[in-house]
Amino acid sequence: MARDSVSEQNGGSGDTAALRDAFGRAMQIGCAVGGRLPEVLSADERDLLLRHFGVLTPENCMKPGPIHPTPDSFHFEEADRLVAFADAYGLRVIGHCLAWHQQCPDWFYAGSRGEALTRLESHITAVAGRYRGKLQGWDVVNEAIADRGEGLRDTPARRAIGDDYVLRAFEFARAADPEAELYYNDYNIEEPGKRDRTLRLLEQLENAGARIDGVGIQGHWQLDQVPFDQLRAAIEAYRQLDLKVMITELDLDVVERPDCGADVSVLRSYTLAEDIYREGCPAPVLARQAEQYARLFEIFSAGGVSRVSFWGLHDGHTWLNSWPGPRTNHPLLFDRDCRPKPAYAAVLASAGRR
Repeated sequence: MARDSVSEQNGGSGDTAALRDAFGRAMQIGCAVGGRLPEVLSADERDLLLRHFGVLTPENCMKPGPIHPTPDSFHFEEADRLVAFADAYGLRVIGHCLAWHQQCPDWFYAGSRGEALTRLESHITAVAGRYRGKLQGWDVVNEAIADRGEGLRDTPARRAIGDDYVLRAFEFARAADPEAELYYNDYNIEEPGKRDRTLRLLEQLENAGARIDGVGIQGHWQLDQVPFDQLRAAIEAYRQLDLKVMITELDLDVVERPDCGADVSVLRSYTLAEDIYREGCPAPVLARQAEQYARLFEIFSAGGVSRVSFWGLHDGHTWLNSWPGPRTNHPLLFDRDCRPKPAYAAVLASAGRR
């Protein structure tokens, strides 16, 4: 199906009621963006961003590797531009992320426990301290929970420092930016086993005196495989800890990715024959995507989710075009020409049913 015919079936761009206004103050709507703002955006992309999204998450430029590539150097340029852009247009920013085992240099956790802990503190102090008072919140620790088994994931931070590296990261973040909200962020933590491990970690951190304001469920789901019931139960369980619950990296993948979960270290190749939607996404698939997005937002609203951030601006700006391998994907609410898809209308309709 040609892309033009898909866009016509999507209804073009006539109905563009702002997403950021649809859910009122109860739920913020955001998206992830690159750091080279505003030059990286076309005029249509800029209009799309400013109309529909009130919160920005830097996709890569604040992660440990990009912002702190060597022990003695920081690359703040892209992060500075993103924060300045947001400030100029009255948008909020979520810092992402201060401690993560991926996109992190090998030297970061080298040496003794004391050396690694000092390095973690210096990094968080420098990065969070630079933007002190300017950000709504920080994803302090990202993806620390093991996918299987018990406890924490076996990472360089855990091996160098110990299980308390998570607690220390939250303590360092609180000292560096005391007014910002502090979050734990992870994928698949709506699934019962990983949810229970996450709940134990959060309770342990709170009992140890850490200040945690919220938990982020990433939300990298696949079409026809969305765990609606598990998600509803997880939101309720996290809310019972008196934490804000956010959906932090939402997309709905329409191309199969067997056994890949949401771990960026897991890769596969796609043949040309497997790139099934390179000429456009069929209308029946878009309709299923729309229905499932609507169900998600009904759960978010009913569960008191405080923020939903899409992981990308439109279908042309999504990591799912390159991960877990190069393919043409259509996971978001707007197409490659910044026009609304059926999922956009479905989400707006769900807001009216609150």
